[in-house]
Amino acid sequence: MEAYEHKTRDIIELFLSHRISPQCTAALDAALAALIPTLRGEQIPRLHAVLVANNETVMQEMKRRQKSDAQI
Repeated sequence: MEAYEHKTRDIIELFLSHRISPQCTAALDAALAALIPTLRGEQIPRLHAVLVANNETVMQEMKRRQKSDAQI
């Protein structure tokens, strides 16, 4: 679980620094796919919290980028 959190934090940082964009979702999905076979039941609430936080961060950034593009 810690490895997943670290990996997704790195992916989100790349996304926020504009070094990846469409690949962000695919990278997050790949990290999740790698975690699922090793996940224990008691880790599901923590995973859910990480997924929700990552989703919120990506959605906020996408909204910000849309506003920025609309102003151009």
